[in-house]
This record gives sequence, structure tokens and C-alpha cells, in this order.
Amino acid sequence: MMNRIRYPDRKLMVNSIVLLAKQSGKTSFSSLWQVKNALGTKKVGHTGTLDNFADGLLVLLAGSLTRLGNHITASDKEYLARIAFGSRTDTLDPSGTVTETAPLPDVDKLHAVLPSFNGSLDQIPPEYSAIHVDGKRASDRIRDGEPVYLAPRRIIIHSLELVGYTGPDGTENPAKGPVAAADIRVHCSKGTYIRSLARDIAIAAGSCAHTAFLRRTAVGPFRLEDAAGFNLLPAFGTPRDSQEQPEPVPPHDILDSCRPFTPELARETGLPVLEIPDRLVPEFLNGKKMTTAWFDRPPANSVSHAVFSGKRFCGMVHDEGGRLVYDFVHREDS
Repeated sequence: MMNRIRYPDRKLMVNSIVLLAKQSGKTSFSSLWQVKNALGTKKVGHTGTLDNFADGLLVLLAGSLTRLGNHITASDKEYLARIAFGSRTDTLDPSGTVTETAPLPDVDKLHAVLPSFNGSLDQIPPEYSAIHVDGKRASDRIRDGEPVYLAPRRIIIHSLELVGYTGPDGTENPAKGPVAAADIRVHCSKGTYIRSLARDIAIAAGSCAHTAFLRRTAVGPFRLEDAAGFNLLPAFGTPRDSQEQPEPVPPHDILDSCRPFTPELARETGLPVLEIPDRLVPEFLNGKKMTTAWFDRPPANSVSHAVFSGKRFCGMVHDEGGRLVYDFVHREDS
């Protein structure tokens, strides 16, 4: 669990990283209003959405930290998913229309194919996705009756664990026979679609499937159990009552989940850190021409670096062919 770092001044919370547990049945965007209301700002952005049927961790950026979005989005993700075998939907999730049915896979076959889904893979994203094709979302093109071709993407599955499975009669982890549903835990790279992973596992096992439940449990160093609203999530795999409205997250829980961007957190997200002395901070924040002498070490070429003066985040820079360039500067009162 991440150490909770308190703000010395609650006014600075408006420029923070906020961890929120999205509930199933809500869009990622509609979940933002709770954070905007709690922080008293309209400037809140996400670092990766979740499908409506899914729940789990949203890492949100508030205030001037929204400019960190691309760096947090690039982090690895972790998921818990339930694959429902025997039927495939057009959306590859429970909200879609069944387009294919097939016999259930055998236990031995499922165990045999899972290891082949570790490592570097080429994955075709779902047709119902937010990927833009010629300036228009693939899902919107499909709904408008337009054909869509999505090229395979290279992804990395760092680990894939079979947590458990059930037979068609509900028996847990039967030694032999068909498998109706399987729970998997996945640690993967940016850009991985768990719905596509479930689809491809089923095909390899001689069946078809859709993702019945999906929960994001981690984004880089951020964990779901540290998120506001975590205690409101049901046990994984619990069907949602479509008539029941998700319970709002209390504002004080949202405030408690706010995190400042520290040197330690920057390193945990994979960003190299540069230190600048206090006396040079005003010149940095005013965008003056930089030299390597400003920092404790020269930055690596073409790699974005987070600049700090002690614990104070000042901005992002990179080296461009021997010339230091600002990505952006961060003013705590902006």
C-alpha cells in the first residue's frame, strides 16, 4: 500500500494526483464530477479510462498536474478479469449482442494455452473501442454501419495468472471437464485490451468468450486499495443491479486520496529526476534559457525529466540534440 503523504497546505490539493475507484455502470468521464466538486476545480483529467461495465482504479490529475497525463498513461496496468466461455458478443463484454457460440474449453486445454500469452504479443483491439480511425472512433464507425479495420498492436503481458475457474455446474476448479468461466490476473503494458486478451485465449482453447467482469487494480505504482471509494466496490464478480444507482464517494475520502507529485513518486512512475537549487527556481519558472549547470546532472537525450527543488515539483524538461527544452513549468498557484 502506498504511503500517504499529507499536504502541508490544503489549498495545494487542487494540483494533485487523485485516486478514485470507478464503479461499474458509470462512465469514466461521469465519475470526474465527484472529484471536481470535492476539489473545487473544473480542471481534472484522467490518465486512462475504463469501460462502462468495468470498475476499479482511475488515476486522475487535478489542476496544473493535468500536463503529466501522457507520462502516467504510459505506466503498466494490472487487472482482474472473468472470462465467460461459450459465447462471444460484438463488444466482447456483457453489454453487447451475442454473435457467436461454441463448446466450452477443456480444463487441460485452458492450462495448456495460457503460457503462450505471456511476453510480447501482437493484439488486435476490439472493434468497439475508442481508437480513432481516420479521425473517428472505431466504435462510432461500427454503430454507423461502417467497416472498420484495426491493425494488430504490439503489447507486453508481463504476467498472467489463472486465479480460479468454474465448471458449467458451478463447481470450483474441477480437475477435469469443461470450463464455463475463468478468473485471470494480468500485469500488462499500456495499450493492452483485456477484452481482446479474453477473446484470443478462448480461440486458442478452441472456444469463444467475452469478458464478463473487469477490475483495474493498479496503474504503475498506484493501487486500487488506496483509492477513494474502494470500500464501495462489491466483491469481484458480483452482478450489478441495473436499477441501482452507484453510491457517490464522500468528498472527504476524495481529499484523503490526493497525492502531491514528489521525487519518489516520479521515480516510481519511471521518470528520471533532476534537482535544481532554490535560487534558480524563479528563472526556471519564468522559462529562462537553461544550461546543464542548473541541475545536479545532465539530462539524457530525448528523455523527459521531472525537475524538483527539494520536494517541490517545478516542471518537465528534455534534452534535444544538446539543447535543453522545457516540456512545461509547474507553478503551485496556477
